[in-house]
Amino acid sequence: TVPSITTDLQQLLEDEFQVLFFQVAGLTLAVPLVSLGGIVKIERINHIIGRPSWFFGVQTYREQQLNIVDTGAWVMPEKYTDELKQTVNYQYVVLLAGSNWGLTCESLVNAVKINKTQVNWRSKAGKRPWLAGVVKQQMCGILHVQALVDMLDAGLGCQDSIN
Repeated sequence: TVPSITTDLQQLLEDEFQVLFFQVAGLTLAVPLVSLGGIVKIERINHIIGRPSWFFGVQTYREQQLNIVDTGAWVMPEKYTDELKQTVNYQYVVLLAGSNWGLTCESLVNAVKINKTQVNWRSKAGKRPWLAGVVKQQMCGILHVQALVDMLDAGLGCQDSIN
């Protein structure tokens, strides 16, 4: 049997763990707090030419360069039209633990404690290896931050294969 792609994440998490819900272009996402590197307000973003369309730019934070991802463009490229992009108002950057990557978001919803049984965990990476599963009650994706960081480090888009 093939081990679950989320086994490492599930082993990292307690039976009850906290997640932060945040919103991007009408989509709610969840990040386990153990995988959260922090939250910063969007300030001065330096845009860099020649990067993928999902690369928002860099922002200096604590004397470090953060690579900022346009989360809407990365997570749902097929739905992220120019019209939708014009309506998005990013306010915060959700920092991914153990990396210099951050995801743009419009609003921070809340942080709540959930149980592992409240998540439909994925067993195969499929098209979105960065998606660990779906939080049932909120019907939103829960991020597999390490897979996401690996993909971003490799310059991959959301549906590219990690292998």
